This record gives sequence, structure tokens and C-alpha cells, in this order.
Amino acid sequence: MSTWHQSQRPIKLAHPTEWSVVIDPPGEMHHIYSTSTKELALVYMRNLQANNPDYFQHAYILPPARS
Repeated sequence: MSTWHQSQRPIKLAHPTEWSVVIDPPGEMHHIYSTSTKELALVYMRNLQANNPDYFQHAYILPPARS
């Protein structure tokens, strides 16, 4: 869940050409990590799961938007 301020100016979460890892914990700011490959996004998610399981529960991967 985004903060009130983030909700006032919504942004697209998916990058046009890169894979995005979105971390969106309730009541806190969301964070987006972009990487060039799906494999690097999965490595980031594994590290997040190992080092910060509370945030891992609220994280997901988005493929490139290519709109």
C-alpha cells in the first residue's frame, strides 16, 4: 500500500524495458527495483526473502511493460 503522498501522484510500476521488483508494505512507502533480466529480479527476491522476510511478503515481480 502506498503512502497518502504517493497515492496523490500515482506512477506506473512497470518499467517499459526492464523487469521491476515492487515492494509495497501496508502503511509504508513502496519501493521499486528495476533490473535488465528476470533472473536478476529473482535473485533480488531470494535475497529479500532471506534478509527481510517481512518485506518479502509484500513484494512481487512485474515484467517489462513494452507499451
